Amino acid sequence: MARVMICDDDREKAEELASALRAAGHEAEVCRHTMDVLRSAADGRFDVIALGLDMVGFGRGGAVDVLSEIAPRVAVIALHERPAEIMRAAAHSRFAAVLPRSVGAADFTYAVARALSEHEAAPPPPRRGASPTPLLEPSVG
Repeated sequence: MARVMICDDDREKAEELASALRAAGHEAEVCRHTMDVLRSAADGRFDVIALGLDMVGFGRGGAVDVLSEIAPRVAVIALHERPAEIMRAAAHSRFAAVLPRSVGAADFTYAVARALSEHEAAPPPPRRGASPTPLLEPSVG
């Protein structure tokens, strides 16, 4: 079971996707504001966050960058009117998937499952400011 937040200004579509996730046994919440996503991510309440990339606050990646900092272990799925354009622009992004806004419930549920399995298999991200190699304790001899 995954804990998923869907943040999109198309409330009807977000509720449709959340209902499909609930029917598949996941917990799902819907919101419409960037700050709701960031607060929830900082609280560690979700495993996957799906968001409308063309919503106010997410454009140009500002909020996505903050999301990456405060919740590096949360899989992020982006929804956009032109997903191919976003994929070209964000080739090295941390998105688990970029889906068209018109995505169907079955495809979205599959994307969530894939995002979870891939995210769980990934090594943990380095902590900001952490040393790349562990410090060795001096040997006592």
